[in-house]
This record gives sequence, structure tokens and C-alpha cells, in this order.
Amino acid sequence: MTQRIQFLDANLDTHTFDETIHQIETHIHHRNPIHHTGVNADKINLMKKNPHFKKIINEAALINPDGMSVVLAAKLCNQPQLERVAGIDVMIRLLELSAEKGYRPYFLGTSEPILEKLIATVQHDYPTLTIAGAHHGFFQPEEEARVVADIKASHADLLFIALPSPQKEFFVDAHLAEMAVPVSIGVGGSFDVIAGELKRAPKWMQHLNLEWFYRMIQEPKRLGKRYIIGNAVFIKHVLQAKFARKREV
Repeated sequence: MTQRIQFLDANLDTHTFDETIHQIETHIHHRNPIHHTGVNADKINLMKKNPHFKKIINEAALINPDGMSVVLAAKLCNQPQLERVAGIDVMIRLLELSAEKGYRPYFLGTSEPILEKLIATVQHDYPTLTIAGAHHGFFQPEEEARVVADIKASHADLLFIALPSPQKEFFVDAHLAEMAVPVSIGVGGSFDVIAGELKRAPKWMQHLNLEWFYRMIQEPKRLGKRYIIGNAVFIKHVLQAKFARKREV
């Protein structure tokens, strides 16, 4: 039986990958807009610093561990077993189901050239898929209302959002009801990977929790500081939680 636990100040669902997909499909059919998000080490660090961001994450209807760092840290601290549910895997599975069942996705994020590559790739890989709409992620604050209106008018069933954190979480929090999309999902750098701009780490690196390292060596200037310093900060949070639990026992 799945449950929601709290670990490192984050709410986390113990859903498996298949259970998560089932939950998403249920929400698509109910058409009551919900926010689905994933939590990794970087988000834990952001949540510790930003109470508003923390509130948005913890109030999401579906919250998966999207990073082996969180899964392993929970195990170290004797938490209930968690399964990593990666945003890109969720996105790919939902694209397959959309092509099969007629769900209509909207893509929001990344640059316009990469977004065009993404759409071309998706149309090639899933020829029966109907795309509700798309918009790049480099819109200005004064353009946000127009972007939201376009999403609402598309009558999409799924909104895949590839904006950086915390921008994407703030966007969903501000516009979830207005957009009226059954499920809004943050998918990180998935657009770039599916479009062929970035490579995903091999399976063996994913299993060894080295996916972050593979990403960092592809984008050292953008991700070097985030991962090297961020991972150290995350480890500090985990050790504090471990020792606090020992004191309680």
C-alpha cells in the first residue's frame, strides 16, 4: 500500500512507476487540475532555503523521488522504501499512452530551436500523437498571461513543463486552475534529451547514482557549481537527519 512520507522537509509518495502512471491517468479522466512534481537533491536544497517553494512542492498532488540521491538517503535514514520515478521516464511513458489513447500534450519550455526539434522527434516517434500546443520557455513576465491563455485554449490533457526550478513550480502554482489542464508535470531537462541535444546517462551510471556526473560533464559551466556544491550541501542535510533520528531512538 502506498503512502506519503515526510523526509528532509519534503513530502514524498511511495508510488512505484506504474502506480504513478495510473494516478496520472486517473487525474486525466477526472479533469481536476493537479500538479505532479519530482524531488531531487537540488530541490531539497532549494526547499530548505525557500519556504514558498517548499510549500508548493509539498502541496502537489503527486510527489515522486526524481533522483537516486533521495532514494539512497531515505534508505540510509531508515525511511520507508522509495522507488525512483524519473521525470523523463514518466514523460516518455505518457507520450506512448497519449499516442495510444488520444491524450493531448502541451510542451512548455527550453529554447525555440530545441522545442522545434522536440516536436519533430515526438511526431516521428509517435505518429498517432496529437499535440495540443507548444511554447518556448524564454518568455518575458509581461508575456506570461498570453502563454497561460494559449495553454488554456489548447484544452490539453497534459502539460509538460521544462522550465528551471523554481520558475516552473511558481508558474504552476500561479496558474494551475486557470490553465485547466488535468495534469501539469515538471520534467526538467527531458526536452533537451528527447530532442537529441543532450544524452542521458547509461543505465549502469543511473543505477550507481552517477547520472548527475554524466550531466555535469556535458554542461560543466552550467551545472558544475550546482552539483559539486549542491551535493555537499545535500549530504550535510542527510547526515543531520540521520543523527537527529539516532537521538530520537
